[in-house]
Amino acid sequence: MKKILGIIAISGLAFAYQNCAMCHNGSMAIKLDKLTPQEIIAKLKEFKAGKGSPMMVNIAKGMSDKEIEEAAKKYGKK
Repeated sequence: MKKILGIIAISGLAFAYQNCAMCHNGSMAIKLDKLTPQEIIAKLKEFKAGKGSPMMVNIAKGMSDKEIEEAAKKYGKK
């Protein structure tokens, strides 16, 4: 049962990472295209360290440094 819950949690984090726009394109969370990639990286590293929104802490903890950089490049201010 624990393995199943773990797989569901990891799948949820992967889905959330791939779909940042679900929360960040509306009024629910800050629009990521207003932040530079460097600002996004800094914020995600704070979340990964356990600081801030519990939802974002869980998402960031599931991201590698490479994934953080890729997300920042994809969603950050151009």
